[in-house]
Amino acid sequence: MTITYQSYVPGAIGRLLALQIETYAPALGFGRAFETKVGAAMAEFLARFDPARDLFLTAMAGTRVAGGITIDRGESDRREGLAHLRWFIVDERYRGQGVGQTLLTRAVQFARAHGDWGIYLWTVDELPAARRLYDRAGFVVVEEMRAETWGRPITEQRLELRF
Repeated sequence: MTITYQSYVPGAIGRLLALQIETYAPALGFGRAFETKVGAAMAEFLARFDPARDLFLTAMAGTRVAGGITIDRGESDRREGLAHLRWFIVDERYRGQGVGQTLLTRAVQFARAHGDWGIYLWTVDELPAARRLYDRAGFVVVEEMRAETWGRPITEQRLELRF
């Protein structure tokens, strides 16, 4: 099936949150703390989403949400000149087909086109496939910390890509 890429479509936030939970609960043991924090942040983003400022890119396989990525330029301190990459996920049925690479490439292009000096994101060190994508794109680890943000001890990493 052909993958198309669209901005916000009704229901996309809910499906992308479900993909996050379906992926990270079994793989990383993330549960209620993860679901409530990410769900609240996604809802807050959608309430202030401005397509002239922010990117909400949804990969669609027909009518099915296959993945998504967000560039949130409204929540961070813009003096830093960095866009915030958030909620990058690809449904396991569509991994290995270039969907993740396309989403990440388009997010980087969006940030560049909007005059950002770079992009930052927070991730965890237990996601090697995602990390390979970030490494190939030129992201580097600029901060690491051990935390229990998601309900269990894990190493969180801030990655940055400077243009």
